[in-house]
Amino acid sequence: MTREEKKLLKKFQCEQNRTFEESFARMFSERNDVRLFFVNENQAFTDGRNIVVDPAWDELFCDVNALSNTEKALRIPHCYSENPWLALHMITRGQTLHECLHILYTDFPCACINDPICDTRAKKKAMAYISNIIEDAYIEAAGCSAYDNLELYLQFERIVHLYAAVKSAGTIEKAYAQEYQTETGRSKTALFMAYMNHMITLLLYPMIALETPADDIAGYTEQTRQLFLDGSVAASPAERYKFCQKIFQIILPIIPDEEDAIPERWMERLLGGCKTHSTDEMVIGQKARKGKAQNVTVRLFTDQNGALRAGIDLRDMLSGVLREFQTQAQAIELIYADSSRSVYYSGRQLKGNAVHDQIQIHEYKPGVNWKNREAYQAVRNRYQSVLRMYQTRFTQLLRAKAEVREDRHRFGSGINTKRFGDVQKRYWYRTVPGEKIPEFSVLLLIDGSGSMYGNRIHSAMQAAVILHEILDAQGIEHAAAEHRSHFEEPEMDINILYDFGARDKEKYNLMCMKAYGDNRDALALLWAEQYMKRHTQTEERLLIVISDGEPAHDYDEYYPPFSVADTAETVRLIRRRGTHVIGVALDDHDSLECYEALKQIYPQLVSCNDLSRLPKQVLGIVSRFFGR
Repeated sequence: MTREEKKLLKKFQCEQNRTFEESFARMFSERNDVRLFFVNENQAFTDGRNIVVDPAWDELFCDVNALSNTEKALRIPHCYSENPWLALHMITRGQTLHECLHILYTDFPCACINDPICDTRAKKKAMAYISNIIEDAYIEAAGCSAYDNLELYLQFERIVHLYAAVKSAGTIEKAYAQEYQTETGRSKTALFMAYMNHMITLLLYPMIALETPADDIAGYTEQTRQLFLDGSVAASPAERYKFCQKIFQIILPIIPDEEDAIPERWMERLLGGCKTHSTDEMVIGQKARKGKAQNVTVRLFTDQNGALRAGIDLRDMLSGVLREFQTQAQAIELIYADSSRSVYYSGRQLKGNAVHDQIQIHEYKPGVNWKNREAYQAVRNRYQSVLRMYQTRFTQLLRAKAEVREDRHRFGSGINTKRFGDVQKRYWYRTVPGEKIPEFSVLLLIDGSGSMYGNRIHSAMQAAVILHEILDAQGIEHAAAEHRSHFEEPEMDINILYDFGARDKEKYNLMCMKAYGDNRDALALLWAEQYMKRHTQTEERLLIVISDGEPAHDYDEYYPPFSVADTAETVRLIRRRGTHVIGVALDDHDSLECYEALKQIYPQLVSCNDLSRLPKQVLGIVSRFFGR
């Protein structure tokens, strides 16, 4: 995949798209407990409740040749080969439908697990593969018989794999003809694989010309051909399994004696994954599920007798499919557009020391990173006791007693002249004891330079998460951002991890902090002051700065002592203009080196040489400030 294709795939596999697909799966499978997951492992399967699909299977979404040949075979316009986003949707939806059909019509777990005739693991595996072929053919036939408009998805899914770079038709038999040759002929493994390849082609890929089977498997294919055809249209799971048992008894002489002698990798290639029909025991808590019966009136590619059907005009069906996918794509674009932005401007605009005028500032707000949700929750769970303690403390500090004015009374202590027009004469007001939340806003500014790597940036993440949880619960406006400057370039990056007035899901970006580059603290502080003024309307503003050392930027040799003096002057200027600034110095254990350096910059400075205490110390700073 190219860089752009990888970027597109990452965007497609966002949480919103996964949720869309999961909602569709729940609707189609008629089960609200279904969960759906995206993976990049060239497999798709279901255990009856969970569905796993791979939108990037074999990188088909960017295989223009395979997509174009599939469109020609289906006689539809070249829409997917020209638009990889639509191709991702189509490939994903085909897999989702296939697994949903299994949930509707297949028994879980596979009956071979408890079948006494499968008395070895090799026999169980062989029976599972037989069942896999019949079940796959049946559920697709049942889907086409019971629902309108499924042929396009299911046929597309089958055919596109035929045109992928790795194709199986006819290759398995050739591969095993030499590898498993013995003095007396082919081994059981070679015979079994050649037989399975023939039957998979017969039932699942009838559009491929079926080769005449070799003499050593011809008898088995002849005896079981009709059993496969009849079994794949039997209405109930129990009936279909009886056909599997009959086939199993006939081919027993060519089933390998050892489980490892059946190459699972090749079978997964032929069948497009085998985990749905796995012989593994059910996991704890999973319930057995019975598939419902459905009469079959038409197969995916053939009639009930196995003859290829005349081509179906899929163009009308295609237009509806494209509308749905395009609408979904537009919804994703809106989500991304709403939650991300990137702005460039010069340091001159912040009106600081002239040394910063030529520095370009890149202010970046990323899209929501849903993959960090579990990591965020883990931090929150770890500090549950701290959260409870500070929630109580903050509630007591912030909800100070005050007199609250109540209007629209018939009698009271004063008159509101603006209500003289009230026909009910409710123009009196009175004052009563009440609660008033102070108007504060907080910005956590974090040094993202390379020296913060490791435990320091990890502790800063935890502090940001805990601070957010506390302030969010109290309704206090707050934001968090990290800053860094490029080593030998006139540029400084400001990464806004959580913004003022942000939606709740943006909190997951607090887990995206990184450590690299230099730091130009004075310019970052000027940015923070201006940003708070533009985005908050509170009476008081608190800027908390977390750093582990003196400011330094290689580009123009912005080093101490000049950088320290410049940053100190910037802090004094910001404080005079009404924004409170408190520094947090991150030191090594039993060291005050950073504290001693930064106290020249910040009149109010807190030392932290035990990183595990950083979240508590940041909360302590805020609580003392609010309670002063």
